[in-house]
Amino acid sequence: MPMMGGGGLVFGLIGIMLLCFLAFMVIRFVAWGSMGHRRIYRSGMDAEEILRQRYAKGEITKEQFDQMLRDLRESSN
Repeated sequence: MPMMGGGGLVFGLIGIMLLCFLAFMVIRFVAWGSMGHRRIYRSGMDAEEILRQRYAKGEITKEQFDQMLRDLRESSN
């Protein structure tokens, strides 16, 4: 019966790590696809509504909100 050398152990560990990485990426892709920014744009919200939500959450200041709103309205004209 042939004995497995140190190389077989190394390649076995690399294979297990690659399999774990692949599983992690699949789970991450599925989870990220069902939430996050994609959900906002699929729901049909316009840019002003998204801006209002960001202001309501405290992500941007009043000054930033006002400037971004002006920019949006100028770009739509």
